[in-house]
Amino acid sequence: MKSLRTTGRSLILLTLSLAMVMVSSATEGAVITGDDAINFGDVLVGPCGVPGAVGPTGVNDDFTNRSINTGLANVPPGGVTSAAATVVFRNTIQNIGVADDVFQLTAPGVPAGFAVEISTDQGDNYVPLAPQSAGVALPLAYRAAAIVLVRVNAPAGLRILTGFDIVIRASSIATPTAANDTIDRLYTGFIRLEKSVTRINGSGSSLLAAPGAEIEFAISYSNVTSDEGVGNSLLTAHNLVITENGDAAPNTWGQTTTHVIGASDTQGGVIIGDRDGSTSLTDMITRLEPSQSGVFKFKRRIK
Repeated sequence: MKSLRTTGRSLILLTLSLAMVMVSSATEGAVITGDDAINFGDVLVGPCGVPGAVGPTGVNDDFTNRSINTGLANVPPGGVTSAAATVVFRNTIQNIGVADDVFQLTAPGVPAGFAVEISTDQGDNYVPLAPQSAGVALPLAYRAAAIVLVRVNAPAGLRILTGFDIVIRASSIATPTAANDTIDRLYTGFIRLEKSVTRINGSGSSLLAAPGAEIEFAISYSNVTSDEGVGNSLLTAHNLVITENGDAAPNTWGQTTTHVIGASDTQGGVIIGDRDGSTSLTDMITRLEPSQSGVFKFKRRIK
């Protein structure tokens, strides 16, 4: 039988045009073992605790998603990261063959400009995996499993809100044709924010800005990360905070408009500042899963 269990969390901070705080969540689970017939040299490598995780097409594209938290501040949509970043991934390797074995750990797929290192001793020592080294040998007894740390060093100048795949492979030395891949995917931020402004009158039709006309601000937000498959380690935003201040540059609407009570959020976020005389509003979203999105709206009336 196969079993899965998911727990865990990690912290990610992203500032992108609007002030916000977010936390990422990792999925973790128990080691998977199969009852079906297996071959000498068989191996699984996958997210921490789930070597048998399944990706969009099978056990060779399961994944662990993580995000950088540096080089993102004040970068506009479509921009690139302003600093290099280092992120450590945790993967589990399991010997599901019929005897003790040694597995060669390699990184056959690494984006240009990235450097990858691996530790088989819980981070006490790291060995280059790519592009400097051909691999690291890891002995594993029959049915044993081990956690390895993969340290990814990403360069500056990467397009934001993009996932970069690092392929980690475990190959049996006893049976070189027995191998399994997993993906350590590094995102350059994972919450997209887009702001739009619509001028409306009482009937909702378009109208040029004039005293008494209402302006509706809409801040769309979305988690751009992937979630296909079973047992993969995901990125979930917790306690996402979006703040719009009409007195903070480049905004000027704090002094030129008055607040119209009735702000809303499609994900049920808690909104602060939805009151007469307000010039600043804050929306707090408790949780935003991969591929989820929402819209935070509020109106102002031109003086």
